[in-house]
Amino acid sequence: MGLKSGSRDAGLDDSEDVEQPEEQGINETVDDTTTEPLSIEPEETETESKDKLDHKSESQRPTMDSLPYKLRRDKVNEGREQVPYFLREEVIDGEDELQDTLEELLDEKVYKSDYREAAMVVAQRNPELIAEVLREWGYDLR
Repeated sequence: MGLKSGSRDAGLDDSEDVEQPEEQGINETVDDTTTEPLSIEPEETETESKDKLDHKSESQRPTMDSLPYKLRRDKVNEGREQVPYFLREEVIDGEDELQDTLEELLDEKVYKSDYREAAMVVAQRNPELIAEVLREWGYDLR
């Protein structure tokens, strides 16, 4: 019989050697004579799953204050006060080399305002380093 592709022949085909593909459904064939139902556990719907992810991501979303300063500012000097200070020529001359070194270490552009402020933070965290340089300059000669 000439049936269209995809239509069933309801067993009217004379050839017995053609295997029909097994239908996939809830039952899983264990052997040729017995079938057992698959255990079906309730699955989360796509919406339920997305809701859980949204709730989880909202509670873990960083606040602006928790972001590093560089990422939460719009301009390099945002949130900074201008504090003029005086530097000797040899210190100013060394800034280009320092900037190049920092950019090489961090693999990105580093602004002068950032590394100057970072140097002050390092100084505040390590006053003994500052005291050492100040001694070189003549402090603590008693």
